[in-house]
Amino acid sequence: MPQPEPRPLISVIVPVYDVGNHVADCLRSLQAQTLGDFEALVIDDGSTDDSAAIAQDVIGSDPRFQLIRQSNMGLSGARNTGLDLAQGSFIAFLDSDDRLAPDYLSRLWQALETTGADWVSCGIRFCFPNDQYADHSAIHGRAEQHSSGQLKRYPQQNWEEAISHFPSAWNKLYRQTLIEGLRFPEGTWFEDHEFYYQAAARTDHLLHVEAPLYLQTRAREGQITGRDSDRVFEQFLVLDRVKQLMQSSGRSGADLAFEKIASRLLFERSTALREPERRSRYASACAAYLAKHQLTYAPDWDPHISRAWGLEITGELPLSVIIPWGGQDIDLLQISLQSLALQGAPGREILILCNSEQALSQAQALAEQHHPEARALRHHETELGAACNAALQAAQGQYVNFLVAGDALSEMGLHEWVDGLIHSQADFAVSVFRQGLEGEDYHSSFYQDETVSLDALAAKPAAYSPEAALALDGQISPKLYRRAFLSETGLEFGTGALPGWKMALQAALQAEKTAYFQHSGCDINQSPEALSQYLPQSKSNGVFRHFLRSLDQLDRGLGPDLAARLPQGWQRRLFGRALRQRIARLKPPFRQLKLGLLSASATWAAFRRGLTRGQTPLDPGEGRRIASLLSIEARFRGNS
Repeated sequence: MPQPEPRPLISVIVPVYDVGNHVADCLRSLQAQTLGDFEALVIDDGSTDDSAAIAQDVIGSDPRFQLIRQSNMGLSGARNTGLDLAQGSFIAFLDSDDRLAPDYLSRLWQALETTGADWVSCGIRFCFPNDQYADHSAIHGRAEQHSSGQLKRYPQQNWEEAISHFPSAWNKLYRQTLIEGLRFPEGTWFEDHEFYYQAAARTDHLLHVEAPLYLQTRAREGQITGRDSDRVFEQFLVLDRVKQLMQSSGRSGADLAFEKIASRLLFERSTALREPERRSRYASACAAYLAKHQLTYAPDWDPHISRAWGLEITGELPLSVIIPWGGQDIDLLQISLQSLALQGAPGREILILCNSEQALSQAQALAEQHHPEARALRHHETELGAACNAALQAAQGQYVNFLVAGDALSEMGLHEWVDGLIHSQADFAVSVFRQGLEGEDYHSSFYQDETVSLDALAAKPAAYSPEAALALDGQISPKLYRRAFLSETGLEFGTGALPGWKMALQAALQAEKTAYFQHSGCDINQSPEALSQYLPQSKSNGVFRHFLRSLDQLDRGLGPDLAARLPQGWQRRLFGRALRQRIARLKPPFRQLKLGLLSASATWAAFRRGLTRGQTPLDPGEGRRIASLLSIEARFRGNS
């Protein structure tokens, strides 16, 4: 009598739908597992592209893989088909646009085998289209606990403990006995939540491997979590069922846990919504849902839940992003807009300031096609700083970021800045930035010396000392302002080649609280096209007069009270800083000749302004050439 085939140790369920660009890598990562005792149930859910054919090519003759085709039933239907067919003693889910680290199955199975636990999770590596990645523990509020390799046991004896973990079906390995009879709800989005909480109700703890073994693709076109669709409103029905499950379980902590998880999920759904009308309707629906269930929006238990969403559900606009664009290079505008498209939070308006009809037409077309939250506005200013000032009159957000076209915000930059200012009630925020769109050249935003402690600035928002204000870099983009603060103080950007210096110095001197973020929130475009936005199209030494114009305006506009607070020799220090920036921008040919002419021009300009008479401190690391130039009178008198 023939012996029955042995049952596989693990069943891996892989739902597939229109992921032709990803499914091959997904299945190859499964074939590369160091633990080979598994079956892979690849469920093609009526794909309309070549996903099934690609999957079949990768599977080849590998007997561990089955390709099952069915008409489209949605993600839940595909997973349920896999559950109906699964033969393994353990079950795993792998989305077909994701991948597994080679030891994923081995390490998770070993954890269950050695402890007897019912299920185990692991950390996640979020993989972005530009080959960058970010690791996360998959535990809310403990994102950084992702790489120690340790195995930890997390109690789930009450619902507050259960909601701390990502309610995802993937990134986990389950004993088949734990999820016996459970199925995903079909015909709805956000199906993982009910499945997770039903499983959690059956056990009292979850194991966790602190290693990013599940590789999740982010920002893929067509991902459910990234779709700007009315189906986002299905979250409310899912929450109703989760609430019923928690309250009927007999497990403690249901009410507070539900308030917390409802806050998180309502916010998470908002991150995909960029169409203003839909986003507004959804915010109103969230406010009504919270009121109906007598819930308070509760973001503070996890730093990744946006406090700014709490403003939106009360009808307030958290943020205005202002992009002045002169129409010279549309690629610069696209770089900035693309970085904004990756910002899940906060809600915002984007104001593109155009100083020509042609630029206005181009910006309007770009906004209509890809950026529904953006508006193009016409103005008649010719300089960057004046354009920023003009746009501020049209801004409606509680906070304002001025983003120079070509600069790019990091994915979580705006979320961190706005939430930080809301939490600290600060007037002004400054961030570390990267010099260039790639590489590792980061700038602290300060020309730091012994009078400025970056750790102290980051530890607690406070008023800046005059020394810290003077050390602050004047870049425009890596800063955020409370709009009411700008209105109350009348602060404006300056003219000339350094328009951000006037605004930054005055804001740092007048803000009652300033927040400092030590994670890079912005990339400053260093291309000639981007830098040309600060300057008129002139050559050689003539450009330096536009630097001088900025410095002179700052000196005149600071006012005697603020100027008196600054350290002695502050004008000299800023002059040296401006000269260094101009020297750095000199390019071949004839760079040495240009440098000589610039030095002569700068020496005369400094002499006329009385900046060569003393030897007060310059920025740390200032070159010998600049230090010598700015002390020529002092040295001459000393030698007399």
